[in-house]
Amino acid sequence: MFEFPLSLNFMMNLNKIKIGITFVLISSISCISEGGFTHYESVAKEGLSPKPVVFKIPPSALKENPQNLFIRIRNNTEYEFSNIFLIAILKSGDQQVLQDTLEYAMAAPDGSWLGTGFTGLKESKLWWKKGIKIPTERPVQIIISQAIRVNGSANGVSELKGIVSVGISIEDQE
Repeated sequence: MFEFPLSLNFMMNLNKIKIGITFVLISSISCISEGGFTHYESVAKEGLSPKPVVFKIPPSALKENPQNLFIRIRNNTEYEFSNIFLIAILKSGDQQVLQDTLEYAMAAPDGSWLGTGFTGLKESKLWWKKGIKIPTERPVQIIISQAIRVNGSANGVSELKGIVSVGISIEDQE
């Protein structure tokens, strides 16, 4: 039996395809458990834009007790900033319950990425609100958009490359 040797390029491309498929499967998962709700939205290849990402929260994720809100960011090595500015809004029906402009560090002073992950993809779980009572009587939405500006520029960055998905978590307060 004759075996064809596989080229190194073919094997590297095959590994990239496997990683890509795994990432797509993971990033499209929503889950509701006793401890909370987590949902991710993938962003376009161009990256996160100032156009908001809207999360419609299912009623089953909301509780009468206070809950903690987290923003989740997945970035790769194409992300060129050491921090990120986000605008986060919680709406109940047509009423805006809260809005915050948030800044989070994405890299350590030495340039290494913060977050978890063992490849070029890192995931950061960022505190937004602790112990908030989320209204349960109307449709609830969480809206997240980026607000990055390059130093010295009045205009915001239109395409924030390197952010591959944005997520939210609603967890029971312990």
